[in-house]
Amino acid sequence: AISILAVFLTIPKSPTQDIFKGEVKQIKDERMIDSIAGGKIKEQDLLVAVAIDGEKEEIPVVNDFFVSVKIGDEIFMRRSLFGNEQTFEIIDIGRDKGIVALTVLFVFLVLITGGWKGLYSLIGLIFSFGVIFTFIVPFILKGFNPVTVGIIGSSLILLATLYLSYGFSRKSLSALIGITLTLLLVGLLANFSVQALRFTGFANEGAIFLNMETGSPLNVVGLLIAGIIIAAIGVLDDVAVTQASTVFSIASANPSLGVTDLFKKAMIVGRDHISAVVNTLVLAYTGAALPLILLLSLRNTPFSYFISFEMTAEEIVRTLVASSGLLLAVPLTTAIAVFFCKYKSREFKN
Repeated sequence: AISILAVFLTIPKSPTQDIFKGEVKQIKDERMIDSIAGGKIKEQDLLVAVAIDGEKEEIPVVNDFFVSVKIGDEIFMRRSLFGNEQTFEIIDIGRDKGIVALTVLFVFLVLITGGWKGLYSLIGLIFSFGVIFTFIVPFILKGFNPVTVGIIGSSLILLATLYLSYGFSRKSLSALIGITLTLLLVGLLANFSVQALRFTGFANEGAIFLNMETGSPLNVVGLLIAGIIIAAIGVLDDVAVTQASTVFSIASANPSLGVTDLFKKAMIVGRDHISAVVNTLVLAYTGAALPLILLLSLRNTPFSYFISFEMTAEEIVRTLVASSGLLLAVPLTTAIAVFFCKYKSREFKN
């Protein structure tokens, strides 16, 4: 898949359509052939319905892709690099209907289990994607510093999602301040770690293709740092809101608690949350890097090289920086929430 993407991205852009979507109408023949990746794959002779330059046609296509298809499947094709303009090759299968079905299921579950808050969280999610695709991505592509763009974009996302989900309250303000302060510390730690470990930013093939596609050098190291910051938002949001909510719930149940006792009791929940979320983070990043881990293990790679390999080291740094942010967010948000909670109580008594 990576090699196909690499070839696709090196093709010069043209005013004509590059990718065509078609539907499999007939399977004429099937046979097993040797795969370039090893093993056997099924090669198929297909008849595919496709619209080319506004004209509907049925064209023969040889499917030597890694996935076999059946009648009715949607596929994506492009003109073959090695044939004439009427020769097409499959570059992937259509997955949009499955994605839409899963999205509908997800939205349904959110609305059923979350009610109005679930609806507001969905609006916040849409806003987050809006910020990413209308602010963060365009400004990075225009050459602005990815770290600055990432922090500003993350702040915009936080402002909207927190207040949409939890309303304007001291609780949401406590979470917002806690996340913002933690995010700044995460940015500093991510910047220091990336610079100290001398990452190039090119361990991810996406960065290489991005430079090829834009035709101008991007700050890929800054892009790596920005990615770490943005990825940290989700877990920080969860932890900060939980801690702020915990503080106000405990204070409501026992208004006689002093500042120190309230902080200590809230931190009991915070420590439990830390142990659970840190484990989740490590497993999530390990799962994402599992194919690479298996590959390096098969080669009997020395452990020191294994953790120094840039692609592996990036995942380790992501995990450690995000986990460090989590560890900082819990006491910070708890202290801020205690301050707002007790400050308001004293103000009311006076």
